[in-house]
Amino acid sequence: MSNKTLLILGGYGGVGRSLARLLLRETDVNLLLAGRTIENAEATAAQLNSIFEGNRVTGIYCDASDAASLKQALKGVDFLVAASSTARYAEGVARAVLEAGIDYLDIHYSTKKIAVLKTLAQKIEKASRCFITDGGFHPGLPAALVRYVAQYFDRLEKANVGSVIKYNFRDITIADSTAYEFLEEINDFEPLVFKEGQWKRGRMLGMTSYITMDFGREFGKQYCVPMFLEEMRSIPEMYSSLRETGFFVGGFNWFVDWLVLPLATIALKIWPRIALKPMGKLVKWGLKTFSKPPYGTLLKVEAHGQREGKAKTMEVTVYHQDAYMFTAIPVVACLLQYLDGSIHKAGLWTQANIVEPNRLMKDMERMGVHIQIREKTGNDA
Repeated sequence: MSNKTLLILGGYGGVGRSLARLLLRETDVNLLLAGRTIENAEATAAQLNSIFEGNRVTGIYCDASDAASLKQALKGVDFLVAASSTARYAEGVARAVLEAGIDYLDIHYSTKKIAVLKTLAQKIEKASRCFITDGGFHPGLPAALVRYVAQYFDRLEKANVGSVIKYNFRDITIADSTAYEFLEEINDFEPLVFKEGQWKRGRMLGMTSYITMDFGREFGKQYCVPMFLEEMRSIPEMYSSLRETGFFVGGFNWFVDWLVLPLATIALKIWPRIALKPMGKLVKWGLKTFSKPPYGTLLKVEAHGQREGKAKTMEVTVYHQDAYMFTAIPVVACLLQYLDGSIHKAGLWTQANIVEPNRLMKDMERMGVHIQIREKTGNDA
């Protein structure tokens, strides 16, 4: 593994710090932690250098909205990780990375970002650059979990992935821009489920498209709503026997799930600009006021199919108590495969579809993700 230099945009944020710690522990890379507040970047770099040997971290200024600032920050860099809280500057960042002739990974969930990167896909491939989008745990893991369980079936017929995120929002600062972007994505995302050979749109304001999934631990059974992820698009093409697949996300708390989000969905459809700020403030208040234990983040795939002529079911859960770490660990597991060259290939990829899933699972478990696997075959399945 060569001694490369990685720039983490948003390097002193919650996810950025977790990424930096893991990369310093797992690799020999040098890190540039970049953001708009140079004091925070330098303080975080100094703290990490006091913990890890080699003085491998530097804090720098970079404004993702400013092309000149990006160009300066990317000098001498081999790879950029976009871990900042906003995806609205994704196009400018991607173009700056292409111009610099380096590779890229982002952790943003954004339908608009995906659309922008697709317009650049030919340029990315022509330039022989490796762009990895939708990093983290979701997006980032659902399609990888389906790929992981598929190897244990001769015929995979159903594979649904659900998630539950319970975070102590009272103890963190939620920026207004983060709340606004969250609502914009909620307003834009597609509630699609693959059934009967095609992706079908669910009904967000009714119960017909919801599923109930038992997440175990302290979480138990939760209602989950369909949420289309770009990484899931190719799954039915990979496994032609699939009759049903999709990703389903659990809620935050009763107030946000059943009152604020339905209200915000309607308000943003009618008054997209006027309603954004008041609905964003209401979401922040609801998250901080009504979120309560148990806290933790968990993904689960429930798979059904055939193995050696017998019915088979398989459930795999991946869990971490800290949502920041659970975002960072899959990204670092992906970067380990990139840095040793095993997935270093030109083109635009999602994290879930470029990684080798068996190694991904082993590396995530080694870095602290708890993995549980249950299988039943024959009459018990």
